[in-house]
Amino acid sequence: MQKTNNYGGLKAKRNGEQFEMLIERTCAYYSKMGKAHIQKTPEPMRVLTNLGRGQFKSVFTKKAQPDFTGTLKSGKSIVFEAKHTEGTRISFDRINEVQAHDLDVHMQLGAKVFVLISFKSKWFYAVPWDKWIDMKNNIGKKSVNQEDLDEYHVSTEKGYLEFI
Repeated sequence: MQKTNNYGGLKAKRNGEQFEMLIERTCAYYSKMGKAHIQKTPEPMRVLTNLGRGQFKSVFTKKAQPDFTGTLKSGKSIVFEAKHTEGTRISFDRINEVQAHDLDVHMQLGAKVFVLISFKSKWFYAVPWDKWIDMKNNIGKKSVNQEDLDEYHVSTEKGYLEFI
């Protein structure tokens, strides 16, 4: 039984990494086309021990901030959190309080703010932050499925995520 759980966890991690690579490829495309400059937000951490050869032990210094931030060609900021699931639902609590606060602040300042969701690395959705909060508060469920997010579907037909 443990072997199955480890395999499932490794598969989910790999697919999550593939989703992040697709986002980074998309951001590079938007940059090349002059549409936006978007970068991954580095996780804040502190080095505990230098193990040599570029390896080290570290700890995170605070809860994560939104995954990606940048600027659109119009000058407007863009901020989003990326979430991947191998399941059929994604829980609202996958976004922590620190991330939610940061997304709220950016939205109030006029940024384009959304949650970018991957289901099984096949279906993608860019849910505007205000709509995500509205669903969380009013849908009467602790999670959403693809049917709930249908109107926010993002195409990948051109080889990148069309979220701009």
